[in-house]
Amino acid sequence: MTEKTRRRDLMRPMQLVGLSLLCGVFAGAVTLIATGAFTQDVMRSVADGTYHAIPPWNLAFIVTGGIFILALLILSILILAVDPAEFAKPHDRPVLYDNEPGADGPSEPATGSTGTGSAPATPTGE
Repeated sequence: MTEKTRRRDLMRPMQLVGLSLLCGVFAGAVTLIATGAFTQDVMRSVADGTYHAIPPWNLAFIVTGGIFILALLILSILILAVDPAEFAKPHDRPVLYDNEPGADGPSEPATGSTGTGSAPATPTGE
């Protein structure tokens, strides 16, 4: 039996690229604003050739590309960490609760006192 691939599953890579591009453009815009790329002093010194650092537009392009690649890498790794079978399974109770009694074994935590072993030490007060 063949499974039909849904359109949503086919568009997932484009969603990753789009979200990464959005992160990169945001970082580039913040870089442009932070370096003062839109001020007259910076624009004049870049045009005159007296600006002694990387020009703000070049720096913004570098930051945009770097953040795009970094966001794409991080988002792809995070998507690989999710098990699709576990994601599709419905949950009818809070996820972080302990197992229900009698469902999959003991509901007691693995650590704790069971009544056997040595008694806790008490201070002697000498």
